[in-house]
Amino acid sequence: MPTIQAHIMEGHADGQKARLIEVLTDAVVAALDAPIDSVCVLLNEIPRAHFGIAGKAARAGTAPRAVLQAFLIAGRTDAQKVRLVEKLTAAAAAIDVAPGSVRVFIQDLPNEDFGLGGLTARALGRGIGRAALVSHN
Repeated sequence: MPTIQAHIMEGHADGQKARLIEVLTDAVVAALDAPIDSVCVLLNEIPRAHFGIAGKAARAGTAPRAVLQAFLIAGRTDAQKVRLVEKLTAAAAAIDVAPGSVRVFIQDLPNEDFGLGGLTARALGRGIGRAALVSHN
């Protein structure tokens, strides 16, 4: 189920984007011990004029940036999340994004808030619910 949504500045060749998908997938598999078939990566190319940095739109010479969102069924350990942030950040090098220009957000979804194949993750016996998240924090 891990889904990575990568928001990147436009202007990368198809080969670079394919490589990014590959290394993001590998990062998730390595960090979370997730089955490769369960990992989904979505690339969103953002026009530079729509990518704001320090209150201004990025320009042609602006160094590439990436914002990576990881959607996970709740229940991963803090250590897994730390590894995921590290590995996703490193993966952005596939499109020449420096580590300091990568933002990673992890979103834990309670098992009743995620569905797969017409069933909730809870019905499939995966992850943890909202009550466990509240007591976990």
